[in-house]
Amino acid sequence: MKLKFTILIIIVFILISGCSSSKVDENTNIQESILLENKEINREIRDEIENGDYSLDSPYVIVDPYDSAPLSAIAGFTTKEDMEVKVIVPGEIEEDTIEYFTNKTKQHYVPIVGLYADSRNKIKLQLWKDGIIVNEKEIIIKTEKLPEELINSIEVEGSDEEIFKGMTFITGGNFKKPYAFDSSGNIRWFVDVLTDGHGIFFMENGSYMVMSGYNMVETEFREYATRIFEMDLLGKLNKIYDIPKGVHHEIIEKTPDGNLLILANSLRDHVEDTVIEVERDTGKILREIDFNNIIVHEEYNDDYDWAHMNSMDYNLEENTGIFSVRDISSIVKINMETEEIIWMIADPEIWEGTEYEEYILKSLDNNDKWFYEQHSAFEVEDLDNNPNTLDLMVFDNRILRSKTMTVEIEEDKNISSVIYYAVNEEKGTIKENRRFSNTHAFITSNYQLLIDKDRLFANHGSVRASEDAGFNEAWGEIYEYVFSSEELIRTYKIQHGFYRAYVEDLGNLAKKWNLD
Repeated sequence: MKLKFTILIIIVFILISGCSSSKVDENTNIQESILLENKEINREIRDEIENGDYSLDSPYVIVDPYDSAPLSAIAGFTTKEDMEVKVIVPGEIEEDTIEYFTNKTKQHYVPIVGLYADSRNKIKLQLWKDGIIVNEKEIIIKTEKLPEELINSIEVEGSDEEIFKGMTFITGGNFKKPYAFDSSGNIRWFVDVLTDGHGIFFMENGSYMVMSGYNMVETEFREYATRIFEMDLLGKLNKIYDIPKGVHHEIIEKTPDGNLLILANSLRDHVEDTVIEVERDTGKILREIDFNNIIVHEEYNDDYDWAHMNSMDYNLEENTGIFSVRDISSIVKINMETEEIIWMIADPEIWEGTEYEEYILKSLDNNDKWFYEQHSAFEVEDLDNNPNTLDLMVFDNRILRSKTMTVEIEEDKNISSVIYYAVNEEKGTIKENRRFSNTHAFITSNYQLLIDKDRLFANHGSVRASEDAGFNEAWGEIYEYVFSSEELIRTYKIQHGFYRAYVEDLGNLAKKWNLD
């Protein structure tokens, strides 16, 4: 039994269940079964290749082995000596070709990703020894059509020069099944698993964490995912984490393959107000940091979703965290051990006359525009070559919907931007160095800086036709800039509004894959 078939069973159980708790129980049981079935599929693949007479010239090939990632496959065979395998998945243009090596071994379980839908994909497999090609084989892999929702869902405009080689992953938002497209707008990967509105989060080992859309806890505000799936590019379910109070917005690793830091809920009259640490191996919740104890403000805390924390960045060396606290339009850095505030960035008027006024960084700009209901506040590389500053970027959605905010946006209304700041922590100052502005994205959204490629991707996940339109009517727009010159060179229009977009090298992710 494979995943897609199992998901159909989930739907049947939901239809016949008598109450929400039985739905959760049935989903939980089925997901546990999927976990065991995926391990059995691995065993069957291993036995087939080890006991069969498969070689590079006649490999064992299985398309979509876990029945959840239709544009993927595994090729298996044995060699007499330890060798590497190079996989080449040709693109329609050279920049969209995917290439990667697998580990040197005799028993080969080769992941193949980035296939075109509804096509006869001609894949090259090369055997390499000591840096030399010793054999090559072309195999044909047939694929089915895309889901209707993904057909012609990406439009690309802009220059054909300096095309960036990579895949753009779209996650969360209106279409809750993650997918990735190439520079030409072709869908080259998707996974048939339902997420919540925040989608997936990549880990250092090439896997990704899924905020599941199957097991939810109801609150006064909305439903939250209570299960996290660890999955891989081929759609294999590797691990399940249970978080009873629900999760949202962010999952990161403290260290590569280490414990998880996750934004969660206190459910003590508030939501989206805590960060928890989860032991990677056992799933045990080790600690909870409650922002209701960090920012105590009677008027602001009175709102059920007063914080709406939507991003988190962790500094291992300092043991500090930087948090985007959306509904008070503030970025807050804390000591993760003592839970004390180090500094805050916000329009000073928001905190004027409160005990938190002393933490607000002083702007070095005469007319700072600040940011409002922001997303994705992260430390980035040293861009100003100044060892005394912390370089920070944030997506400024530039909207005020929180009932507790009395400030007003005076400039650049209906424009969203990616802002680059230089923070001098010792002097307690902040300076805006750049602002990349474009269409208004009223919620969600992020950015990605790839400084070695001189690229900035501004991912506007919630563009709408009018202020009256809801998120279900929104679409996404991604703007690709040359970072050094600020030149806009390419635009991608996404049919579905999304939470975040990530540019990744699919080949680099694939070469980290393993069968176990």
